[in-house]
Amino acid sequence: MSFDEASSERWIIEKLQELGWTYSTAEELEDMEDNKFFLRETLLNSLRRMNPIPDSLISDAVSKLEELTPSKDGNSKFLNFLKNGINVIDENRQIHTVKLLDGLNKYNNSFIVTNQLSIHGKSNKRPDILLFVNGIPIVIMENKNPYNAGSIDEAYNQIKGYEESIDGLFTYLQIAVINNGIKGELFPLFFNEKGKDTRAKWKASYPMENQQGSEFEILLQGVFDTDNFVKILLNYTHIRKKADRNEKIIARYMQFRATEKILNRIYGNMDKTLKNPEKTGLIWHWQGSGKTLIMAYTAYQLRKSLPDATILIVVDRKDLDNQALSSFSDIQGLELTRDIKNTTELGDLIAYNNGNAQPGIFIVTIQKFSPENFRSIVKNSTLNNNVICLVDESHRTQYGLMAGTFRNAFPDAFVFGFTGTPIRKKSGGNVRNTFEEFCPPGEIYLDRYTMKDAQDDGFTVPIAYEYNAAIPAVKDRIINEALEHDEETEGLTESEKDLLNRKIKVIKELYKTDANVDTIARDVANHFKNEVENTNSGLKAMLVAVDREACVMYKRKLDKLLAPETSEIVMTFGHNESSSLISEYRDELQKRTGKDAKQACKEFTENYNTSENPKILIVTDMLLTGFDSPKLWVMYLAKPLFEERLLQAIGRTDRPFRDKDYGYIIDYVYLLGTLNKTLKKYEGGSSKPGIGGIVISREEIEKNFVELLDQTYAIFVDYDFSDNSHDNLNKLIKILSDPEISDRFEKNFRKLTAMLNLPRAKTYLISHMDKYRQLARAYGIYVNNLKLGTVDGEKVQEAYERVKKIISENFFLDVENRGNFTIDRDYLNRLGKTRDYGSALRALNTWHTELSNRKYGYPGLLERIVNAYQKLLNAKAVNDEILQQIKSIKDTMDSIKESESTEGETKAAFREAIKNSIGDVNDDLFNAFCEDLAVRPGIKALLKGEKIVRKIDRTKIKRSIRYAYIKVFGTGDFEKEDTSIDIIYKNLGETFEF
Repeated sequence: MSFDEASSERWIIEKLQELGWTYSTAEELEDMEDNKFFLRETLLNSLRRMNPIPDSLISDAVSKLEELTPSKDGNSKFLNFLKNGINVIDENRQIHTVKLLDGLNKYNNSFIVTNQLSIHGKSNKRPDILLFVNGIPIVIMENKNPYNAGSIDEAYNQIKGYEESIDGLFTYLQIAVINNGIKGELFPLFFNEKGKDTRAKWKASYPMENQQGSEFEILLQGVFDTDNFVKILLNYTHIRKKADRNEKIIARYMQFRATEKILNRIYGNMDKTLKNPEKTGLIWHWQGSGKTLIMAYTAYQLRKSLPDATILIVVDRKDLDNQALSSFSDIQGLELTRDIKNTTELGDLIAYNNGNAQPGIFIVTIQKFSPENFRSIVKNSTLNNNVICLVDESHRTQYGLMAGTFRNAFPDAFVFGFTGTPIRKKSGGNVRNTFEEFCPPGEIYLDRYTMKDAQDDGFTVPIAYEYNAAIPAVKDRIINEALEHDEETEGLTESEKDLLNRKIKVIKELYKTDANVDTIARDVANHFKNEVENTNSGLKAMLVAVDREACVMYKRKLDKLLAPETSEIVMTFGHNESSSLISEYRDELQKRTGKDAKQACKEFTENYNTSENPKILIVTDMLLTGFDSPKLWVMYLAKPLFEERLLQAIGRTDRPFRDKDYGYIIDYVYLLGTLNKTLKKYEGGSSKPGIGGIVISREEIEKNFVELLDQTYAIFVDYDFSDNSHDNLNKLIKILSDPEISDRFEKNFRKLTAMLNLPRAKTYLISHMDKYRQLARAYGIYVNNLKLGTVDGEKVQEAYERVKKIISENFFLDVENRGNFTIDRDYLNRLGKTRDYGSALRALNTWHTELSNRKYGYPGLLERIVNAYQKLLNAKAVNDEILQQIKSIKDTMDSIKESESTEGETKAAFREAIKNSIGDVNDDLFNAFCEDLAVRPGIKALLKGEKIVRKIDRTKIKRSIRYAYIKVFGTGDFEKEDTSIDIIYKNLGETFEF
């Protein structure tokens, strides 16, 4: 371990001590038995403290813990034990629940942090930091040097390696933390495949005030404060069904913060000593925050703490009703969530127990509070003040008669609104103000998660905006104001709606003349073919038409310009359509698909996410809110939209997807002024486009591209890109071997490439192609010569492939690939004379790549290569020690190749693993041991290429090693023999992955 990692480790321990953890050295924790993974005395004392029952029952509970297996099932069962206790039966057949963790009194718990504790498994490992709660390992931390680029990814890879080699420990571990002392991430542990874990930052130390410190320090404060940590384990860590499998989820920081604020308001209200206790609150969160999960975490805890409470999840569409029911019932502990299917069931819920309302968690649509039906069934309001209502998309439905009926039914309820776009509007006599409905006086929101927050956290991508003047824009203020009022019909009488619709109809005709539709359709088809489909990225598009008739018109036009299966319409259809254009299309659709129009549209929507076609959805109202498809890249906007509807619509494009660095809006209506005003209203700050980088114009992207290109090019101010000599190449490698420079270069170059991964990007790349190409060559050299597989080389290589594609496809220019050169004796002799830094780096990187791509691992040799590589980076010169290491590695590489040519890959790997284990012995003894071991049980299967997965097979292998070792090397020194046998077993296990 380097000094930097060691000092970082000490600093972490000190911070944890400040947060309530007790530090014990590894030596002080030697009561941990092999393969048991508990601090036994601490565990027993903790269980006795929390559970006043006989020791025999405590022992039964511990036995159940020890029986768990290292698997998803074992880890899931342990989490259940942690949250709900372990049931044991006494001699009188009475059931006792043994608590493992006290959620009410944290002082009943033991919180211990230790470092460098040796853990026994398939091989012995020493994790950097382990956290034990009541003697049970719960958290593993891996710390890396902040000066090494990619170090957090390296820490992740190391954790995944531990999950294989000391898997018994991971039966109980719930959380992993990876960090470099400055940046940090956490993820739930659940025996996931490498790369499938959900890594997340924690950016809030709530409820701690005056948040300060590095990103990682905030994570420590927010998660490992012992009050918060107990809550996170018991209430914010869950097993969730996903398709045909289970997954583990941990709340993200904004979900934890918002849930805690809701609960604190509810519990605070029940404190009768408070004056004017509040019963409402607004959760103003942009998409990506996981608002449904916030509701689920809230409901889960309320059911535990207030079992008599009625918890209503109020949604405004049937599809959201089904979605919420699935989201809740898939979480362990919320399986009993019920859907209110009709107004009669709603009436029964309210009338339950003489009007006290039925306890439980219920999902209901706001439409079930329709005054006509509701009042004929429900005669009274509930008397219960333990009703908690969580209202989804609360900006849409909490102002009219249904909302009034809803509030009257639960007059003393807690009501919390959830929305990303609260509104404050007045139209005629109608006022729609989300803030007034949900915010107590003087409060704007209970919790806020902005568009910029979502973007910074990687849950959304920026949105690029482009105005397309294919048709004359309607810029008349009066017309646009009339169109804006088109969206404000709630509360109007039918005659008022008819009058407004007649006025609007005249205006809408401007947007759907045959000539304008034809112009836009041709532009869309051309753009889609050349800029979207041509990328082969799987990304798709959406065309927003002014009304349903316009949808059909666009479909007809696009079918002549693109393959008919490329586009589909998703909209509502009536049985008695007044428009012949729509009714004819409906009949055609039903005949073509063999389904009714509603079912066909549902399948088009599902296929958009799961199948190749459709690639363009044509819509007018449907899918503009609540539709999440990461594949949606480009939105062709041919309909005037305003304020929250505009934001929600363009927000459909901001879900992350591979090769998608931006969402993209092409505006045929000229909504730039409205967009700027809306962004200013919702996000604050300047009125210029591109507020906080949320929505950014193509012109601004080009400007940013040029500025970043110049900044990145300036990194190489002393380097001559025109000089292709070997010496100059080594100079470039030396520049990029500085971790600070390479990290800045890599981040900048990835951003540049992201800006080029946009439609029509080549129009502004052409004039800057020479600089970009030179930087691309430097990036290629960086990828191929300075990124060892121990860090994030795979991600860098993937990014580099995108660079090569951009250049080669669009500009027919070659980018330098990995150089094919031979590292022979002459190469090393020259290295010995020149002490050339770049040549040494290239040799080590080439060997590392070669070994990483082999069938069998050579862990000992890989470790030597990485060690030499780190020494070379630190020394920035080829000294005698490093030169000798390189020559020694070369000798070993030659020996392996010779063995592979004569004995085959498997036997060569076998012999190399043993050679690394037993040190210097004469050739006769080494060969005798290898030959004797090769024919013994377990080893024979190994050498045949069979996968070793069963414990019994591993036991056979270890026994065979012992017999062969004693036969060939036996000295009677049992301690030395045990150590040697363990090392041989470990190296064979790492080589053959058993």
